[in-house]
Amino acid sequence: MAKNTKTIWKMYSAWNYEKEIEDLNKLSEQGWQLVKGGLLHSKFKKESGVRFCYQLEYRDVEDMGRYIETFREQGWEYVNSTFNHWHYFRKAWDPALPEEAYEIFTDRESLREMSKGWIRVALIAIVLLAGFAVSRGIRMIDKPQLPTLVQLLALLLEIGLLLRGVLIMRNPDASRNRRHDSAVLTAILVVALFGAVAALPLTLLRPSFSTEQRASAVDEPIVDNRWVDFTVKYPDNYYLDLEMQAEKPMTFIIYNEAGETVYTRTESSFREEDIKLKLPVGTYSFSMSCETGFEIRCNLN
Repeated sequence: MAKNTKTIWKMYSAWNYEKEIEDLNKLSEQGWQLVKGGLLHSKFKKESGVRFCYQLEYRDVEDMGRYIETFREQGWEYVNSTFNHWHYFRKAWDPALPEEAYEIFTDRESLREMSKGWIRVALIAIVLLAGFAVSRGIRMIDKPQLPTLVQLLALLLEIGLLLRGVLIMRNPDASRNRRHDSAVLTAILVVALFGAVAALPLTLLRPSFSTEQRASAVDEPIVDNRWVDFTVKYPDNYYLDLEMQAEKPMTFIIYNEAGETVYTRTESSFREEDIKLKLPVGTYSFSMSCETGFEIRCNLN
């Protein structure tokens, strides 16, 4: 038995909403009528005996009842609205009616007002995203790390996508029916969202901890006391905060799994933050050597 409902997963840009209208009209002609339109997917029901022409409008509506009634008086049936203020309407198709009968915007000023509403929201989003991007950019300059870079690139992609939309919507008389726009939009958003989401596991996979040792005196010299092991799961810049205090110079060393020294410091008094260590994948150990009482603290992130 053939299914009488189906869901189509497809994303349309706000500046190319005419393409969504075109696709809805084609599906209606094939007998698939819209039940619920959405940002990422839309649901349809098989009704072969009818045909509709669809329209969309972007508007932040306060009185939804009055809004729907206004369209009903003009012959439009309300279908549904999305959370981001896009509203779907349809009208029964009649081949005897002129094309203008299926247009919501009867003058250019109305179309410009719709475009301005979306542009205002987009500009607010761009400002917010730009603020986050600046903070991530400053962080990258101060402490370049892969999770921060991934976040920054994702934000720049999102900003670029919205800026493209704003530039197009500023000229509502120009054609927005760009071929392959939906595929490009989907690809960019998937990459941007993947980047935003990927930053969290990348952060969680980092060896991040604080540890310390101290002794008021030692019975005999401590030599190569390996007291902490940690694993680096992806190559990146890692940052060490180190503080040492002893009566005589003591030595702090980081070894890799091959026993090679990747960082060392010998001081009787030393304190420094954000020592950059460029570490490849592998297992590492903290080691210290001292002849007298000592205090040593280190943080890695």
